[in-house]
Amino acid sequence: MFSLAKTFDDERFKRIVAVLIALLTVIAALIALLQSDASARDDRANRDTKRYATEAMGRKVSGDARVNFDYNSAYQAWYELDTLATSATSRGDDAAAQRYITQRDEMTSLSPLLAAQYFDPATGQPDVARYEADVYLVEMTTLNENFLAASVVKDGWDSKANAYVFHLTLLAVAFFLFGLSITIASSITRWIFAGVGTIAAVAVISMAVSTWVQPVFDLRERGDTITAYASGVGLAHQDRWTEAIAAFDQAIQTVPGYTNALVARAQAYGQAGNQEQAIADYERARAAGNESASVAGELAWAYYLQNRYDDATAMNRTALMASPDELWIQFDLGLGLLASGQVDAAKAEYSKGMEFATKQVADARAAGNEVPSFLWWSLDDAALQIDTLTADVEDGTSVPLQASASQDLMQQLKSLAVGLENTGKPPEGAIAATISPFTFSAPATDDQGNAVEPLVGDSFPEGTDEVLVEFDYDAMQDGQEVFYKVYIDGEEDPSWRLLGPWDLGVSGTAEKPLSLAYSDVFVLNPGEYTVEMYVNSHLAQSGWFVVEGGE
Repeated sequence: MFSLAKTFDDERFKRIVAVLIALLTVIAALIALLQSDASARDDRANRDTKRYATEAMGRKVSGDARVNFDYNSAYQAWYELDTLATSATSRGDDAAAQRYITQRDEMTSLSPLLAAQYFDPATGQPDVARYEADVYLVEMTTLNENFLAASVVKDGWDSKANAYVFHLTLLAVAFFLFGLSITIASSITRWIFAGVGTIAAVAVISMAVSTWVQPVFDLRERGDTITAYASGVGLAHQDRWTEAIAAFDQAIQTVPGYTNALVARAQAYGQAGNQEQAIADYERARAAGNESASVAGELAWAYYLQNRYDDATAMNRTALMASPDELWIQFDLGLGLLASGQVDAAKAEYSKGMEFATKQVADARAAGNEVPSFLWWSLDDAALQIDTLTADVEDGTSVPLQASASQDLMQQLKSLAVGLENTGKPPEGAIAATISPFTFSAPATDDQGNAVEPLVGDSFPEGTDEVLVEFDYDAMQDGQEVFYKVYIDGEEDPSWRLLGPWDLGVSGTAEKPLSLAYSDVFVLNPGEYTVEMYVNSHLAQSGWFVVEGGE
């Protein structure tokens, strides 16, 4: 009797296990099918990323080539003919001027850049930014975003495929436990094996279902989201901030967590002067997962512009933790501390940045490499921002101690940039020479065209073709390296650079003309000009003047 019952229990146990194995076999087949599908989708997305990357690179190369040709060949030819026509007119040779004008006007049909859509002959300036946006920038941005979207899709399906492989591995363990359970004579032991196998199977099924229902987000399938974003990038490239913001609004309305669009809209708001909205978008982008150093640094800058110096300092430190080598963030950290009155702390942060810049230049030169352009930009921008802070001090919005510290730091940054660029090393020692404040003058004539006393001041009329920079000097030494730089509206014009040894003796008065003596058509463009003089890489003096623009 006991033997029959035991045999019956064995048979029932084996039938139960057999049914479970059959069910798990079907489930394993389904999971294998899902794994195969996920793997295929992963491969397809991977192919898409390669295609988008290749097309984007090709579009950039061809677009750059197209724009460079149209600007440096077609437009420069138009500009040269226009200049020759102006020169001929100034000499009274109207026939030659007309020939040049005829040839100049024919050039407009030879390049899309010279079409009415991009070029106004009255101003003589092409809208290069709009041309770049239309020729390749918007399309390249679309391809780049498709690449990023396809990369996310690839990662999503790759993760699913790997998860299904793990599930199948666990099912294999469950199969093993079920198979082992029917070979064991002990009732308790076999039920333990079967129970563990069942638990493993249930866990696998739960995980597989969870993986299956988890969607793979594909930005490419969200309507015109990418198209709207790319359009916004093109508009922002043209400084059309209001229109760019509207385009980014459209993209974000469709996908609220679209971090690239949030960051781009924040940048557009910042350029438009709406720092509060810029801060809100930067914070949303970080909350959505973009914790890059660049976004943190830009958010810190927006805080700074809102006089939220403590927030700016904290966010700059967060950015530097993510990327310690970001020189511009290091200098922004010092600027925020300086503006908040923490002068010693600011000096320490600026010193770190200058030491890092010196090391980078030394390392690049030792390796025979070019110094990264961002380093020079970071040094120039740091000095410019301190200069802006100094202007605030002069307006009475900051305390005098900050003004003194700001001036010292600005001179250190400018001198360091010149020293590193010209010699690869920071300036040595201190400057002994004294250079008086610059005096600016321009030639003047009376109504009959006769030369009269020069016009002295810091503002000159439109059409001025020469400005003379005059200064007194003392304790100079022949052979010292003297370097002049000229900035127009805050940006250096490298064509005015002059580097050479001093040969005018120990003391006296010197002049430096800003003009092109060989040209009969040259005039100084309207704008604010800043002239800087360096002696052995030390900033010795600077001054500014304005050339007025036409109404």
